Amino acid sequence: AGVDRHHCLGKMPIIQKKSIFGDSVAGMPPVTPSPQQSGELETGFGSDAERAPLTSNIDARRVRPVCCGTAFALSAIAATVGVGSMVRTLRANTQSVEALVEATGGQGGCDWSENCANTDCCTEAGFSCVEQSEYWSACVSSNGGDSASTTLAPGPSPAPSTTFGGKGDCVAADEDCTESLCCSDDGYECVKRTDGMWWLSTCKKASDGHDTGDGGADGDGGDAGGGGGSGVVVKPEECGRDMPADIPGQWKVAEECAEKMIAQMSRADKKTFLHGDPGGLGFAGMIKPSGLQGPDGGDFHITMNDGPQGYNGYTPATASKSTQYPDLVAIAASFDTNIAELFGKSVSEEFFTKGCRVLLGPDVEIVRAPLSGRTFESLSGEDPYLGSQLGAAYVREVHRHGIIATAKHWLNNEQEKHRQEIDVVVSDRAQHEIYLPPFKAAIKAGAGAVMCSYNKVYGDYACENDKLLTKLLREDLNFKGFVVSDWGAVHSGAKSAKSGLNVEMPSEDYFKDLSDVPDKTIDKLAKGVLAAVYAAGQFHGKGPQPIWGWPPPYYQDSTSDEHRLAAKKIITSSAVLLKNDAETLPLKESAKVTMFGKACKTGEGNYGQGSAYSAGGSGFVATTFVIPPLDGLKKSLGEAVVSWSEDASTAQDLDVAIVCGASHEEEGTDRSSLEMPGVMEMVQSLKGKAAKIVVVAIAPGAVDTKWIDDVDAALVLFMPGEQVGPALADLLTGVSSPGGRLPVTFPKATEERFTPLQYPGEGLKSEFSEGVLVGYRWNIAKQVEPAFPFGFGLSYTTFDMSGFSAECGGAGALVSLTVANTGAHEGSAVPQVYVGFAGLAPVVRQLRAFTKVYLQPDSKEVVSFALTEEDWSFYDETSQGWKSASDLGQPITISISTNSQDIVWSKSLTCASAA
Repeated sequence: AGVDRHHCLGKMPIIQKKSIFGDSVAGMPPVTPSPQQSGELETGFGSDAERAPLTSNIDARRVRPVCCGTAFALSAIAATVGVGSMVRTLRANTQSVEALVEATGGQGGCDWSENCANTDCCTEAGFSCVEQSEYWSACVSSNGGDSASTTLAPGPSPAPSTTFGGKGDCVAADEDCTESLCCSDDGYECVKRTDGMWWLSTCKKASDGHDTGDGGADGDGGDAGGGGGSGVVVKPEECGRDMPADIPGQWKVAEECAEKMIAQMSRADKKTFLHGDPGGLGFAGMIKPSGLQGPDGGDFHITMNDGPQGYNGYTPATASKSTQYPDLVAIAASFDTNIAELFGKSVSEEFFTKGCRVLLGPDVEIVRAPLSGRTFESLSGEDPYLGSQLGAAYVREVHRHGIIATAKHWLNNEQEKHRQEIDVVVSDRAQHEIYLPPFKAAIKAGAGAVMCSYNKVYGDYACENDKLLTKLLREDLNFKGFVVSDWGAVHSGAKSAKSGLNVEMPSEDYFKDLSDVPDKTIDKLAKGVLAAVYAAGQFHGKGPQPIWGWPPPYYQDSTSDEHRLAAKKIITSSAVLLKNDAETLPLKESAKVTMFGKACKTGEGNYGQGSAYSAGGSGFVATTFVIPPLDGLKKSLGEAVVSWSEDASTAQDLDVAIVCGASHEEEGTDRSSLEMPGVMEMVQSLKGKAAKIVVVAIAPGAVDTKWIDDVDAALVLFMPGEQVGPALADLLTGVSSPGGRLPVTFPKATEERFTPLQYPGEGLKSEFSEGVLVGYRWNIAKQVEPAFPFGFGLSYTTFDMSGFSAECGGAGALVSLTVANTGAHEGSAVPQVYVGFAGLAPVVRQLRAFTKVYLQPDSKEVVSFALTEEDWSFYDETSQGWKSASDLGQPITISISTNSQDIVWSKSLTCASAA
């Protein structure tokens, strides 16, 4: 989901955390370690003292950027810190909010929502600061006279008003029932306010003018003005309780059950499935279907949250209560479906704890442009086969846990620059061969949702694009679930709905009036949402079953030692060793180490979002429990052996100098270059002063490695997250061996891949005229040597491949080889199979199989790959369908290699067609 959530990218002043929050957060519980967070990791990193907040008011205090002064982006801040505090900080940019606060007033020197215990605002005579709850104090009249509010909910309450009163068991005047979860009495409902403060809710009688949205008729149209449903209670009953084991069978049953439920609903009820509700803090959004009951008999809310890198709590009070895992590009670098499964399992368990039913991930876009600001979130890297294998493994685990996975961003969202309006021109062949396969694999694995992107394709916005949403997604890929818009990516109501958009997020805006949309289309759209819920098993006790009360479910601590160890394992499995001359690594026991560079000591930097160890945006997970590399290595080797210096001016006669460099990336903008600031200069200044120089590159994707000839070893960590310190210590000392391979090509500084029209585009149009020559395909076809090729990665040991075999069998082929560890250290080899044939031109060869083999010294393993006719097929634009080399009688070349450039063995075959 978009970090701006609206259409005004590039106009967002960044709200700095400390200027708003100070040392505590008004109305919210303090961030304290839970009993789970106080436990030791097996490796010795993670005690309460060692994981104490290293940089207070940093990650936990970061908030979403303000977008063009709109109330939406400000609402979460208002509900957290109080409008009074917010206005003083943002006065220059939020005049409308200032006017709102002045109109609603305050007392005793405090604005109406201010927590006087934190701000010392209650200074006027006749008023005193009185504790109202564990987390909230209010400025009230000392003489018992009238005051604007003498009783407050546990957190900032809405401004006093005569329009709304305390009803239905909501005690405080105009209590925000979304936050306090009151309004449970029969005959009352919690609805959004209509006095301009739409981000707050009030408890009203169900008959208090609540628009049903039916317009008096349940025929075609008749729903101008939006609103809620009819209030008729609908229960899932027994349908779908016994689901088949296979994904297609599950969808068949799910659609049948959804149709039965749809038949019980009015048009107004069905419409409530088609848009989001801002909900409360802690979720990115949710769908609140009218009258739909869950397994416990309570209202069934379809909660959604960003989670490509872990559960993003969005609030200071939830910071450090979810694990900051490595970014998804690290999963791509693992070249390991087991790691993708581990990641999917770990994140799903945290979503389960938080009560979140829809995981807005994984991102499976292809990295077309190395500078793209969303590279860090790509599970595919630059290759569709890699993304298909890893994405399917991830989604299977999410689906197994009863959570709806969302493949995103559909489609051609390959850059952040101008993402709100860029129009992409792309060939059908490139769509089918490069950009669609990861989505197809995720859908086959059980993804119940697809998120449409901000950009245009073929002249239409992605969320109102009939070719994207109907032809490609539903007809070609046989998608049965629901399409949810990225936040604020909708530009029309009827056009979007008729094109196949199921859900507008974050709230009902354009979908308020769907009067031109026929009943059968409304049925189909609602059915997609319901079918996804059925397919996940959520109506029958599978998946999260949140208990709504105080504190709400998203306040729960979902971290654990198991999850921290999983995060650490992902880092070591995805670390890529670029260079290791004279076995510089692992470090020798007698070596003294001096670390250089800010990124060795802290993740803080001059970033709008995120940190040095985790990229910024909607996927960023705030935590104060990051363990930097310096702390991790000191814990491993001892304080006396490891030191840190800001620069190399006083360095001399060093054993080992480790330079930590970081290239940052964040949603909403592309990188301006691939350089890692300061690394080249630091390396040059250390030459002649250290026996060994090691660079640790913390990268969101490809980086410039012009310093590589001047260092003895280089290790790449792809946005590693909170466990960077312990993981790096294990890698440097040899406890673990780097197991990653490059998921993206590292270009030379002189490479010129794109014309301006191709990237970043001209006149808000980007032409993908390179067609299928994306990533390493371009390098091979154009004979442009990269700095480091796709699939590259060294190990602390050496491997030998032998016993190659490739033979046709039926309509496929069987490929086998033997991999042996010939070195003295354990490690992992990643044999890769590439396929080429004449019909694939201009592509020379492409990845069609890989596996990771873990081997101890002097051990070996036979590895086999079963290829099918699909592996030597291409999309023919003339016939608008797939053709294979077998159909055309063309021989295929099967190559086994260690990366996209270095072929170890190859063989030509002519295999029969399955037709």
